[in-house]
Amino acid sequence: MKSKGKWKQFWKVFLVTGLAFIMVTISIPGLAKEKEPEPIDIGTITVMAPQPGVEITTEKTIINVDEFERPGEVNTLTDVLTEIGGIDVQRANPLMASPGDEVSIRGLNEGRMVIEIDGRRINQTGHYGRYIVDWSTLNLDDIESIEIIRGGHSVLHPFAIGGVINMITKKGKKTDDPKPDVSLKGGYGRYNTYNVSGSVDGGVGDVVGYHFSASRGDTDGYLRNDFQRVDNLNGHLSFFLPRDATFTVGAKYSDVLYGFPVINDPNDPDPGVAARYDDDYPKFKKSADQLRHINWPQLPTTGSLRPEWKKHTSYLDAIFQMPLGPGIVKIHGFWTEGRRWTSSYGKGASMEDPEKKFTKDDFVDDRTKGIICEYRDIDLFDSHSVTAGAEYQELGWPDENPIIYKVKSAYVQDVIHLGDRWTLTPGVRYYYVDMDTYYSQFGDGWPTEGKEGNDDGFYPSLKVDFQATPETALYAAVSRSYRLPCP
Repeated sequence: MKSKGKWKQFWKVFLVTGLAFIMVTISIPGLAKEKEPEPIDIGTITVMAPQPGVEITTEKTIINVDEFERPGEVNTLTDVLTEIGGIDVQRANPLMASPGDEVSIRGLNEGRMVIEIDGRRINQTGHYGRYIVDWSTLNLDDIESIEIIRGGHSVLHPFAIGGVINMITKKGKKTDDPKPDVSLKGGYGRYNTYNVSGSVDGGVGDVVGYHFSASRGDTDGYLRNDFQRVDNLNGHLSFFLPRDATFTVGAKYSDVLYGFPVINDPNDPDPGVAARYDDDYPKFKKSADQLRHINWPQLPTTGSLRPEWKKHTSYLDAIFQMPLGPGIVKIHGFWTEGRRWTSSYGKGASMEDPEKKFTKDDFVDDRTKGIICEYRDIDLFDSHSVTAGAEYQELGWPDENPIIYKVKSAYVQDVIHLGDRWTLTPGVRYYYVDMDTYYSQFGDGWPTEGKEGNDDGFYPSLKVDFQATPETALYAAVSRSYRLPCP
């Protein structure tokens, strides 16, 4: 019995010693006599990941605002658009969105594309200077998502030649939890630039949803007199009705005070301008590009002669939706009104007599109102999704010409799924436009009134999608589009 115990102990010691020797041999290259593997140069590898909050399809690009990320703050629509491929944003003020900004899709600006809130157009008439969209009024406090459609192939959106930018608002939640979601945020940067905002989002008893928000943005500006202050108020109420119907009312209000950059040049040919040079600001010559807003220089004066723009804008919407049969009925009434006061120098102004060419609080207003009736997403035969609707718009200048345009249109679109890979989307929109505009007059003086007429026609479109692989989709589109002309 003792000899068996000794042999067992011997074999245990032998096995442990052997395993230890093998491990040491493997770990020491000299003993194992193994060669180091030679490194292989595989070149530069670029790792790309989808941008957070951005979904891209052949139909549209969808941006979830709460999930979207970019360096710096995200406060306005143009803060998001600067990060999206195929969209060009030119800013008059690099610190904040301003009335003089220019946004283009594939080289076509907002005169040839459509900006929408909840599917309704907010572009203005553009009278006397092609004023189309005031980007400073489009903050993101109450925006849930942004849809971008490139090109004019969708007949669901009127006058879309270059594309569509549609902002979907937050409308509250259907919940029996009385506790709301409260959000507060703020930021501060150079040139005394700051943003503060707050919002409340919630619901009451599964019957009413609500969203309220407010914000302020302010900056002294990079250039002299390039100051800006923007106040925004937003409110939305949703009523959840029987048969899954909803009725939503919403209001957005924006108050903008914006300074025009002034000449800041010690070598300006006007001695009065040169004497007012301020080296606390960059040089700004009278030949500097003002983008589209004012194409002539502004003198460096203050007080009652300060060049500036004041703008009040209101967006009002009422939307009723209800499932009906194989689709959804939507009725959308809307109203947009803008009032602006511009104080600026005209061409040829000089410091010798600055008041001679200065206009104080020149008032211009604009109004758009209308209604959309739509029966959408009608599922037919398991392969068709049809949308049909009609729209009426009035665009005008209440102070001078209340109705410049009356636009009546009707449309139908069918999304046809041909198997798992092919999708065919034909559509057509009919327009009838009554116009009461003016004749262009070149040289001194304003354009003259009295140009009346009408226009009508059918504008078809066709889009074909092919899903080549799970990761790759191809599409081609052709369309005939209509542009509402500037008066």
